[in-house]
Amino acid sequence: MRINRLDPSSSPLAAFGWQLRERRRRERLTQEQLGHRAGYTGAYVSLIENGKRRPPVEFVRDVDRALGAAGALEGAWWMLGHTAFYEGFPEYVGLEATARRIRVWEIGISPGIAQTEEFARAVHGSYVERGAVTVEQAAERVGVLLGRQAPLSLPNPPELHMVLDESCIRTVIGSPEVAARQLAWLAELSARPNVILQVMPFAGGARRPYRQPVYLLTMADGSLVGYTETHQRGYVERESEIVAGWVDDYHRLQAEALPPADSLVLISKVRKDLCNMLPVDLPKASWFKSSYSDSGGACVEISTAFAESAGVVLVRDSKDPEGAYLTVPVSAWSAFAGAV
Repeated sequence: MRINRLDPSSSPLAAFGWQLRERRRRERLTQEQLGHRAGYTGAYVSLIENGKRRPPVEFVRDVDRALGAAGALEGAWWMLGHTAFYEGFPEYVGLEATARRIRVWEIGISPGIAQTEEFARAVHGSYVERGAVTVEQAAERVGVLLGRQAPLSLPNPPELHMVLDESCIRTVIGSPEVAARQLAWLAELSARPNVILQVMPFAGGARRPYRQPVYLLTMADGSLVGYTETHQRGYVERESEIVAGWVDDYHRLQAEALPPADSLVLISKVRKDLCNMLPVDLPKASWFKSSYSDSGGACVEISTAFAESAGVVLVRDSKDPEGAYLTVPVSAWSAFAGAV
């Protein structure tokens, strides 16, 4: 059977078709078998794979389910219009979706592949406020972001290694509450066996080999692809010698950054600082005293009214209810209570 060669860089439709073909082959399905599973003909699948027709979203969702792609294809489908994205980014997203290893260096903000939905909406909502994008374009960007994260939930997910500049964990986007939950998600993500997270502290800034975000992909065939951005556009780099140089620089970056355990300690500290910035509606706080408060000693009372909404427990002196109070992360309070 004659198999057409697809060039994913030739057009957004070709990039989508290439990704669909790669996922189908990974499942060892023919076009006819995939079509049967999803409720379409093999000929129709072929049209989409060869970039001959723009697929409707219903088709994308059907084949997404048939392939167990966890929403990744729908995320790629959003890229077909690509009106809200830098040149080069749609091609990169198509490659990222089928990569076996993703290495990330990011500055200033958590990388899209590791953002919570509310954090992403806050990021792109700020672009709308500045007039940089429309409401529709912001929604398109968030939809693509969620699609990019889908492969991380697959049974055989890609390896994700992130080295983040300290500015990524200290920049407050949306609100301290949104930023704190984003940090909590980074910590949760780093607990997965396929994810490594490191932070490059500000003190190591002079030793950073990169001055812009860099993404490195290892594809299923072992080939390497690089991606970086300026303020105007994105660049996909396929030249093997150039990308190999970027990989060498990434290895140096890993050596200079904090180890994963120390990185999590720093993230926890920053999150605690953010929790102390959270606004609290005190009239809504219900307080209860410790079991020793009736003894006349130096005792405390706490409020868990904001444990779910803000992730904090309030602590104050039971003898001075109108005085100052502490804002303590739920995890820290639980650890303290458990130790006591």
